[in-house]
Amino acid sequence: MNTLHSARTFRGVVKIGGARGNTFLPLLEELAARSRRGERWALVHGASSMMEDLSRAVGTEPFYVTSPGGFRSRFVGEKELAIFEAACCRFSVDLVSALGRLGVRAVPLYPSSAKGASAKRKDSLRSVENGKVRLLRGNYSGSITSFDPSDVFAVWESGGLPLLPPLAADEAVAGSNLNVDGDRMAAAAAAAVNADVLAILSNVPGLLRDPSDPSSKVESGTLSEWETIELFAQGNMKRKLLAAKEALEGGAETVLIADSRSAQPIEAGLSGGGTLLCRGSMAAAG
Repeated sequence: MNTLHSARTFRGVVKIGGARGNTFLPLLEELAARSRRGERWALVHGASSMMEDLSRAVGTEPFYVTSPGGFRSRFVGEKELAIFEAACCRFSVDLVSALGRLGVRAVPLYPSSAKGASAKRKDSLRSVENGKVRLLRGNYSGSITSFDPSDVFAVWESGGLPLLPPLAADEAVAGSNLNVDGDRMAAAAAAAVNADVLAILSNVPGLLRDPSDPSSKVESGTLSEWETIELFAQGNMKRKLLAAKEALEGGAETVLIADSRSAQPIEAGLSGGGTLLCRGSMAAAG
């Protein structure tokens, strides 16, 4: 077992992307094995590919924007939010069924019926188009402001595995949900439960110096080296690195960025197959 595992009950949060190219079964099989060993894990999932499929089925093309800071995100209007909620539910059902077949009782925690993330709505998004900044209003995405881990702990105490979609309660409107970034949702959850590990899995082997070269992976890094580490992040990796920093600063011990397509992706990543980040006392990224 990896040396990051401690004597107390191990707590982990893992985020698996919903984009095409991610592989889910190896992770679910590993979570089942880890749960049988007594570890406690929460699974945060995306829903982007299912959102795209449902959107096109009802004649709505997903609309993505890039902020002046280089962050790419989906514009979510009122109609798109309803589609996204449906996509999250459908994906959650698929994951609950798959985990159930592996002997794991997964419990979806939706903001309408469970404690978890709260967010502040970002009504407008700034989008860079043809070199100019355009303001888009009517957005139903939000920035997470708090995370109540009570129900995550309750599910763990009952022997289950909490399943968290990228949705948060709108702190200003009771009963309303907001779309939030899945990586940052996972970071908020990991910080709130003082996770031993936050694993962010996608379809790349980690943080790469050259996105076209898998062998250029950054092996490790610390908060003290963050300004250097950030220079390598491009595209969606920029947000994953931001989430990693938020998790570490919030109290998580270690963040792993690794490939979901590996057999036992968490263990493979912790054993050198991913990028391992921590608050301090680790060899320099390089």
